[in-house]
Amino acid sequence: MIIINENKKDLRFHIIHSFKMILKNDKLDALEKYCLKEPEIHAFTLWDLRYERDNTDFYIYWDGRIRGYMLIYYAVSIPSVIVYGEKGVMAKLLEIFDLEKAIIHMPYKFRHMWKGDNRMYKILVMSREPEKFKVSEEIVKIEDAEKLSLLFQDPRYLVTKAKTWGIIKNGYAISSISALATLPEAWVLGALITKKEYRKRGYAKRLIEYFLNEAYGKTIKVVLWVRSGNYPAIELYKKYNFKIISEDVWINVGVDILP
Repeated sequence: MIIINENKKDLRFHIIHSFKMILKNDKLDALEKYCLKEPEIHAFTLWDLRYERDNTDFYIYWDGRIRGYMLIYYAVSIPSVIVYGEKGVMAKLLEIFDLEKAIIHMPYKFRHMWKGDNRMYKILVMSREPEKFKVSEEIVKIEDAEKLSLLFQDPRYLVTKAKTWGIIKNGYAISSISALATLPEAWVLGALITKKEYRKRGYAKRLIEYFLNEAYGKTIKVVLWVRSGNYPAIELYKKYNFKIISEDVWINVGVDILP
């Protein structure tokens, strides 16, 4: 049986089967408690629950408690999807997915559940505690997307939704780093990039140190996601004592984007 009210997007949508339900935009307080058991793993979900509910749909597998969830975040050019939960539950959640274009994130060990013929990338989830560093004076906070135009095609998200810092040369950032989520439980480090001709000058190291210093006293952990084949980045993060805590898979659906 399917129960749906199409008048309001955020009202309950229930698929009911043998007292098990997939709920849409319901039990969100319970979902937050579920995610708080492993806040580093669920940092983006916690961020969307607290600050992006209007831009996100949450599907929760419920049988008296949460067994898994799928979220779809729409406030970006390509919807971002996170699927997490028990093995059988994840298969049920993926049956609901019907977008022509999206990027799906889910545990790497369950990648075989995706039945489409799509490009996949293995992603390492790495974490460490913040730390005090002597920060570089040349690093500044960036609030004008135009200053990031040498590094990103569409950097608006990095100044409107995230916090971004960078090193400026001739009016434009030639290296930058972003806090994609800033929670008391975890900050998400992302979008660390240096323009090709400025690499191997220590800019990325300075930005990581600046980020860890900024996070110090404001959060418990710093977490990041990095493609498993990006060996230079992984080695750099390991030098700063980031440890691998989990593995995800990035699935391109209708798009071809390198993580």
